[in-house]
Amino acid sequence: IPFVCDKHIKSIDIFDPRFSLPIEKCVGKRVVTINRKGKFLFFEFFDGSSLLAHLGMTGHFSCTTSRENFPHQRILFTLSEGYLIYCDQRKFGRFRYLEPEQKNQCLCELGVDPLSREYTFDLWNALLSPRKEKIKSFLMNQKYISGIGNIYASEILFRSGIHPEKRVDVLTEQEQKDLFRVIPEVLNQAICFEGTTIRDYQHSDGTTGSFQDELLVYGKEGELCPVCGTPLERIKISSRSTYFCPVCQNIKK
Repeated sequence: IPFVCDKHIKSIDIFDPRFSLPIEKCVGKRVVTINRKGKFLFFEFFDGSSLLAHLGMTGHFSCTTSRENFPHQRILFTLSEGYLIYCDQRKFGRFRYLEPEQKNQCLCELGVDPLSREYTFDLWNALLSPRKEKIKSFLMNQKYISGIGNIYASEILFRSGIHPEKRVDVLTEQEQKDLFRVIPEVLNQAICFEGTTIRDYQHSDGTTGSFQDELLVYGKEGELCPVCGTPLERIKISSRSTYFCPVCQNIKK
């Protein structure tokens, strides 16, 4: 968020006790830059410390030059110029202050970002080889790969022709290659369409994403598969709704 960079945090107001952070350690710090790994944002301070932010399902930041009240406002950062407001309807977002050594440990605990140079087929193959869990659960585990949420996992598996309940250790070589290729394709496409607005997600300038218009299976239970015309189905995996085509993604394939 360029609006925030090179500005000092003058004060922090927290309107919901669920969102706690050490205010005294953040106030007075200058934000040098903002980096991302997977679903996590790192507000980097000049002294090497950082503020980690995970937006959850409906969290978003809004930037404004004058103090305003926003729906579902949870945290207000008063900057040396302007304001940064964190809003979150469902309250699944979280924040954490990190000293330099804590940040390095946090980064090591996160899986590879599929949009980074570190994402190679050799690494991908090594991640897959010892795993026996369902592929949908594997894709969403941020310790293996960072950045894949529930919506994109369903879309990735459909476009790869893989049943979400198929075990990782029985994937064919071709399925492994297809997944490796499709994962960054779907994420890059979502970025091009500026994200997916299912409920109230929006950007810091108030605009919304449009990738929901490109979704092939997510949220479309009972609708016809865009490839074969079979009604799409929904199941729960790890308590999350998962959408798929029982023909194109036949688990026996």
